[in-house]
Amino acid sequence: MQFHPSNMIPHRFARAPLAAAILLMAPTMALAQESVTLEEVVVTAQKRSENLQDVPISIQALGGESISELNLQNFEEYVKMLPSVAMTPALAGGGAFNKVYMRGIATAGDGQATTSQPSVGMYLDEQTLTTIQGNLNVHLYDIARIEALAGPQGTLYGASSQAGTIRVISNKPDLIDFSAGYAIEGNIVDGDDSGYVAEGYVNLPLQDNMAIRLVGWTKHDAGYVDNKRGTRTFPGNASTTADDITLDNKRYAEDNYNTIDTTGARAALRIDLNEDWTITPSFMAQKMESEGSWGEDMSNFVSGENSVTHFKDEYTDDEWWMASLLIEGRIGNFDLVYSTSYMDREVDGSFDYSDYSYWYDTIYTTGYYADLHFLNNGERAVENQFFPDAGTRIMPGARFTNDDSYEKTSHELRISSSQDERLRGMVGFFWQEQEHDFEQQWQVEGLADIMLLNRDEPGGRQFPDTVYLNSLYRTDKDKAVFVNLSYDITDDLEVSFGYRYFEPEVKVEGFFGFGQGFHAAWSGTGEGQCPSQTQWKNKPCKNVDKNIDESEHVSRVNLTWKVDDDKMVYATWSEGYRPGGINRKPDADEYVSDFLTNYEFGWKTQWMDTTFQFNGAVFFEEWEDFQVSFVGANAITQVANGPTAEVLGVESQIMWLPTAALRISASMAFYDTELQDDYCPGCNSDGSSWNEKGAELPITADFKGNIVARYSFTMADYDAHLQGAVAYEGERGTSMNKGENEIWGDVPSNTFVDLSFGIENESYKIDLFVKNATDEDAPIYQTSQCAAGTCGSQNYGVRARPRTIGIKWSQSF
Repeated sequence: MQFHPSNMIPHRFARAPLAAAILLMAPTMALAQESVTLEEVVVTAQKRSENLQDVPISIQALGGESISELNLQNFEEYVKMLPSVAMTPALAGGGAFNKVYMRGIATAGDGQATTSQPSVGMYLDEQTLTTIQGNLNVHLYDIARIEALAGPQGTLYGASSQAGTIRVISNKPDLIDFSAGYAIEGNIVDGDDSGYVAEGYVNLPLQDNMAIRLVGWTKHDAGYVDNKRGTRTFPGNASTTADDITLDNKRYAEDNYNTIDTTGARAALRIDLNEDWTITPSFMAQKMESEGSWGEDMSNFVSGENSVTHFKDEYTDDEWWMASLLIEGRIGNFDLVYSTSYMDREVDGSFDYSDYSYWYDTIYTTGYYADLHFLNNGERAVENQFFPDAGTRIMPGARFTNDDSYEKTSHELRISSSQDERLRGMVGFFWQEQEHDFEQQWQVEGLADIMLLNRDEPGGRQFPDTVYLNSLYRTDKDKAVFVNLSYDITDDLEVSFGYRYFEPEVKVEGFFGFGQGFHAAWSGTGEGQCPSQTQWKNKPCKNVDKNIDESEHVSRVNLTWKVDDDKMVYATWSEGYRPGGINRKPDADEYVSDFLTNYEFGWKTQWMDTTFQFNGAVFFEEWEDFQVSFVGANAITQVANGPTAEVLGVESQIMWLPTAALRISASMAFYDTELQDDYCPGCNSDGSSWNEKGAELPITADFKGNIVARYSFTMADYDAHLQGAVAYEGERGTSMNKGENEIWGDVPSNTFVDLSFGIENESYKIDLFVKNATDEDAPIYQTSQCAAGTCGSQNYGVRARPRTIGIKWSQSF
């Protein structure tokens, strides 16, 4: 049961008009006349502070100034500006279940609680934010920068950095100066519903060696999807004499019902114990309450854009907090860094599941009706039907609920030699444990007791109205030791070597499936598969108890040549990995780690007296034994290792200052993905076939890019600006499954245009902005409530926020 909330460049350019526009800038570079230079960007991608131009990694950094100028506030908005990154949003949850991918390393279908770990690591400062079902959607305010590290980062960042790593770096306490600021924003979405943002910070030096930084925010995101009033008639089984059943959503119909309310805070305290040692404890918490669905019904069942007709209450509450401690010091000639963190996350939600009920009733006539048969002893027998005690048809509206509890603890210790030495190195030790206790219920009101779980439980029913239950406890552990050595062959030529040995372990235990009433027809799941009917940790019984542990290693070799002070080239061979795991279905085998091997050549250059910057990389990657989720027997989602896929790509970033008043930046990525062999043709229970040799991987477009131009000028006594940003993403597939992709269709290309105008002085500024100025309505992902072969006649497209007009007041002290 599945719950759903090498011939590249020539023909690719023809499909990428934005790329042509970017390349046309080159002939105009001679126009730069004024004495201006690009600012240095400091990053910590290699776990030490370095100039971006000296880091031999394909990395894109959005600095705090850029984040503010582009008014980026959440994960969806900054991913739009990162060409190496792709994402899939969920139908529900308001960003709680977004999944992230890099460099085309994606198969779709993952992100469920018992499937593969993510292939991209997410970090807030030193703390990992990666969870199985989706990354934390941190509100962006008082942020120093975002770093997107493309390609395998496994030697430094571990298991879930197979394809890349995204790091959100916050501003740290300043021991010297007091500072404070706040911002207030109001906006209107789609000319209809309104939203707001209020945020502020204060940096307060407490003593000469101590300072605290406090940040807070509250935000209301307006809705733009309407749950329109409507009815739905269930056909049922032709053999029943009962009348057809019609649902009415009067109780839940509402305009603009997909709203989000977010509140959060962050605090960091820095204490310099002496000249060599600093400790920084920090704490962050955020609560995001969302209502409704983000999927537009793309079938002909609902009239009007941005509309659905759903029959149950829909909401998601995502609440989490994280406490961390960073200790930095020096012992003799060695630098020591120790970081530890603990994260607690609770996600509760309820979602309409009426499509599932309707299409199964329509296609298979297995809806909620009474077709009773009696055995010789007078007991009722069940033939795959849901029925009430009275033997009449019931209202077939269905929903599924989720209750996810995460706890994550990590420790990392790094010891580094002096960076001034010709031979320098770092050794690190890492330990992490994540516990995920989750419960997902498929509920139908009014069913007979025989159809439900724990029907004989003393003192009342623990799972009322529950037909199907996933109630499992998953533990992921990871122990690792890593080493990095660098040696200066000459003053301009450096070789470095990285290595990581790891021991991952995954354990899943608990219960999934139907109650005893379904034992005859669904013997592969539920209470019928429990060795005993004894309850286990508030679950009906225990029918899953599986684990896998492995030990492996990955490596990285890099050669860097400093051509001159403004130009550097590098060549890298690197590996990334994801741990294996188990399948909850008892007779399904486990799946093992998959590996990504990367061959890369890159450059970091500045020209024309550092007014023009051109960085980029070309790479070839082999993804071996990659893990793929699919719907197997009894509609149970499971994971298996597939063959090999290859990715050929080009990534590039440009920054140009033609004059002191004009700044132009652009970034782009071209990818050519190809499956090297057939994968599991016809293995799905619905008979659909998987992509064949030569097919592209889904989710990632062949081309994605953006260009931003900002012009500054003086207006009266104020500094003013005009800014325009254009982001383009090409067409891409929705699934590895060819049959599913034919039903859902490819995700179409999209172009987003953001405009802003603002004035400011030394203490305050006012910005007027329009996001998605052209009101681009192409969906950014397409899916359905259940398997495409069943519910695919009713597709949903998750689109970005429609045209949003707003004004923002900011003041600093």
